[in-house]
Amino acid sequence: MKRSKTLKEVFGIQHTRTDAVKLGGSQLRSVILNEIREVLKEDADPKAVDPERFPLPLSAVAGDKDKAMQLTQSGKDDVDGGKADDVIGVGGASFSVSDLKPSQSSMNIEKALSMALGMIRDDQAGGDLGAFISSDKHIMDGHHRWVATAMVDPSAEIGGYGVEFPADKLIPVLNALTVGRFGVTAGKPATGGFDQFKEGPIRDQLDAYLQSGAYQMDPEVVQQTIEKFTGEVGEAAVDAAVAKFVDNLGAVKFDLPGGAPSREDMPVIDEPNVPDAVAALSAGDIDVNEPYGWEEGEEKDVKTTESQFSRDDVILERWRKMAGLLTD
Repeated sequence: MKRSKTLKEVFGIQHTRTDAVKLGGSQLRSVILNEIREVLKEDADPKAVDPERFPLPLSAVAGDKDKAMQLTQSGKDDVDGGKADDVIGVGGASFSVSDLKPSQSSMNIEKALSMALGMIRDDQAGGDLGAFISSDKHIMDGHHRWVATAMVDPSAEIGGYGVEFPADKLIPVLNALTVGRFGVTAGKPATGGFDQFKEGPIRDQLDAYLQSGAYQMDPEVVQQTIEKFTGEVGEAAVDAAVAKFVDNLGAVKFDLPGGAPSREDMPVIDEPNVPDAVAALSAGDIDVNEPYGWEEGEEKDVKTTESQFSRDDVILERWRKMAGLLTD
């Protein structure tokens, strides 16, 4: 008797024909679809992202909200032999703060230094940004925590969501999500630039905190905190703290991604929307690569485009032809 090919032999899957025929129709459909999608999965290619479909600045995306809605919901409309060609890998990631880089220059020393002092007081440098980190290690948000940690301890670990896309391609995709999925059409205002993170501005801000106090710290606590940080007392602690902050900042790179827009044109994906954004990226919801599920000028509702049933039938037919496990 001729032995049937196993799914492992055909696709690398651990089921045989005998296993398959024991399943009911709906169960078999579910098993096959899940296994086919996993085996034939094809990750999105950042080099193939069309800049005309995904412009870099948020303002350019906000000009056509309907288009952004289509592009961020039609990735699963692709019928490409079962390949999930719009899947962008996302996972938890942790890096030394010195390994990370900013994606925008808008930070202010007042907020950053206050956070740094709080980290020293509480012995809690680093932490989870709760933000996306590109494959070339640019952070998409959480810049004040990043730079504050760098001021205190550039070897400290910072966590977030690692995305398998470089920053210059991730920014336009996240901008499309910002507008099309979360309805945000205006970026956050810019405050200040990298020139604040030098000796003069740092000293001026520390002096201000020693006079008037910082966030949840009165002047006495600020003094105690910098003495703890430096091992010095009195005015010597001020000089030593400024020198240490500046020296620590020398361990990080203030390098922006190529062509990065200003803060007002950057993505706005705040904490409540992060899980949905993670799901959209990893599920292939965003139509980033050809073949496209939606073309500009088409009149169709993303909620009533090609049904899941018909899409699944295409995948089933491919499986049937290749494995020969379903009867005609």
